[in-house]
Amino acid sequence: MKTLTLLLTAVAVSLDSFCAGFSLSLNKKTSPILPAAVTLMTFLMCLATSLATALLRAFDEKTANFAGAILLTALGATCLFRKDNASANLTPVSIGESLTVGFAVGLDAAIANLSLAGNGLELVAPVVFAAMHYLAVTLGQLLARHVTLAHTNVISAAVLFVIALTKIA
Repeated sequence: MKTLTLLLTAVAVSLDSFCAGFSLSLNKKTSPILPAAVTLMTFLMCLATSLATALLRAFDEKTANFAGAILLTALGATCLFRKDNASANLTPVSIGESLTVGFAVGLDAAIANLSLAGNGLELVAPVVFAAMHYLAVTLGQLLARHVTLAHTNVISAAVLFVIALTKIA
């Protein structure tokens, strides 16, 4: 039962990774940096929560969601004000964007990991959360590759804003 709970939780908290991978890849080249950065950030934050559960219990979910929402809103704003280069060559997602997204979406996994602490999954959970985030971002990027839309910077920003809103709602 613990394993099923872990898997279902990992799927639930990685949905925003899918949306972030999709929205960033609408107007950028698909890049292995984005899923790798999201995976790394998620793993490190989950590992930290696994190893420091007592200390991080004071860090409540509302605060984490608010911090994630601020980061996604800032990233959405940069997407919104970026020029829409539909006819130009697409650039790859930057390392900074990748790490920002990784931190913002990894916060959910780290907080969810707190709820699993003490179940004997302290070292397995970070790996599962990181793997699920990797799959979600990669799927989002793959889907974005098959979508042709105008004004992708606005759509990308809108998706990131919606994800941010869901974090604080």
